[in-house]
Amino acid sequence: MKNLLISLSFAVISVSNLNAQTNYHSPLGIPLVLSSNFGELRPNHFHMGVDFKTNLKTGYRLYAIEEGFVSRIKVSPYGYGKVVYIDHPNGMTSVYAHISEFKGAVDSIVKLTQEKEQNFEVEIFPKKDEIKVERGEVFALSGNSGSSTAPHLHFEIRETITEHALNPLMFGFDIADNKEPELRGVKLYSITKNGYRFPGKELTKLIVKGKYGYYIGGDAIEVPANYLTQSGGLGLAFDVIDRLDGASNQCGLYGSYLIIDGDTLFSQAIDRIPFESTRYVNCHKDYEAYNSLRRKYHKSFKTTENDLPIYGSYGNGLINAKPGQELNVEYIAFDVKGNQSSIKFTLKIAAGEMSNEDVLFTTKNQLHPQEEYTYSSESAQLEFPKKSVYEPIELNWAKLDYSILSPSTPVNVPFTIKCKVKGELDGKHYFEVATGGSNRALEIKYEDNWAVAESKYYGPYSLKRDETGPTVYPVNFTNSTTFISKSTLVWKITDRGIGIKDYDLFIDDQWHLLEYESKGDYITFSIPANFSGTKNIRIIATDACGNDTKWEKEVTFK
Repeated sequence: MKNLLISLSFAVISVSNLNAQTNYHSPLGIPLVLSSNFGELRPNHFHMGVDFKTNLKTGYRLYAIEEGFVSRIKVSPYGYGKVVYIDHPNGMTSVYAHISEFKGAVDSIVKLTQEKEQNFEVEIFPKKDEIKVERGEVFALSGNSGSSTAPHLHFEIRETITEHALNPLMFGFDIADNKEPELRGVKLYSITKNGYRFPGKELTKLIVKGKYGYYIGGDAIEVPANYLTQSGGLGLAFDVIDRLDGASNQCGLYGSYLIIDGDTLFSQAIDRIPFESTRYVNCHKDYEAYNSLRRKYHKSFKTTENDLPIYGSYGNGLINAKPGQELNVEYIAFDVKGNQSSIKFTLKIAAGEMSNEDVLFTTKNQLHPQEEYTYSSESAQLEFPKKSVYEPIELNWAKLDYSILSPSTPVNVPFTIKCKVKGELDGKHYFEVATGGSNRALEIKYEDNWAVAESKYYGPYSLKRDETGPTVYPVNFTNSTTFISKSTLVWKITDRGIGIKDYDLFIDDQWHLLEYESKGDYITFSIPANFSGTKNIRIIATDACGNDTKWEKEVTFK
């Protein structure tokens, strides 16, 4: 226990030293209040930055946190929306996402590039020092662009050379936090020596906060003897959230320790996450509990393949035990500011025989994280690379021509689907994967007479054809409108097949910029000042299978 306290104190001291070494300008001119913190559990990824509230408004000035130069600008209707990356002399890159409006030189280069490429969606990599910024310089306004669900600033700090996302809360921003993490539940699993869970062998206990701290009913978990194997043991996971001052939002866990009989067995501290490893969030959390109930169980053990750099050097968290044994458990959860919560309880292993099983499945028809797997028939071919799954899982050989596992099974490394094409290879094909919610459309390429696609989704799949163009219709005016006196024109653009790929506006045969808002499928034309006279408006919308739709009308601008 003494070693643990030293380690925990060292973690807090390290944070304090780092804070003292940094003095970044605030990215916003309003008090910094978080709606989400770094490392929060999300579908298929960790939250790679922090989200600052902007009072449910757009248009707040965004300030460069330090001097540097703009290294990347991207405009997209998805993801980060409008985003700016600034490289700083200290080897860090700051990222500002969901922007509503660019300013100054950033705005100029974006507009020039959009005009040149005749496209709303652009990605620009200015040369070093082409667009210099000073500390505290305003270069954009906050917004709600891309996949944002409400106005806010998504902010990141990355290590420039590796592009790894770093925890911004480690850099001394003035964010009040006097709240301890909240413990809500614990799960126990029977696991192999590699950290894989035996199906059907898990127990769940509710954690309650009482007058004297956190506890579980009976202060113990009764464990059947057959949860143990010769080479395996037990694993624990804890449902933990955190909150910060100024908001009621649930935030994510920063760090924890698991102590068994006084010895530290496992630890985590979410300081750094490589983007190439972020999908291991599905292995770090209890995926099933998150997917169905949004419960946030952080495993205090890991699989052999999990390469996330958030774990301490104590081991993989496997708890070795014997029938009839009692083990004392202590779990400590803490945040960046050193606020911590803890719980103690006992694992009571029943007397009896351990399980004879040391492997999960005996059949060869399985996907295993450490192995490649291929399937081939006259109509379909499947290629699964290593690490395509997080844990071993059985395949139903008879269904592989049209279905792969369950839509609720997470994919780690994408796999390849190939289907034999009957008929002309005319670019109208795509794959559709039924994911249990909205179906996913996948673009294909042709290889001989096969349609080929990479997939990040399991479930029933089929080769489809799309021969119908997108739908375009006006929103803030009608097809019968002849006079326009508005500041903007808005259309809704949708596609029932594979999805929208391009959209262009021509007025009297001259290209004009359309802004695409994917959340509502809206395209918007901002009418320039002094735009007047009778003009021909033409929109051409194209889907990913090359189907075009033309909307055209003649109107008079007043």
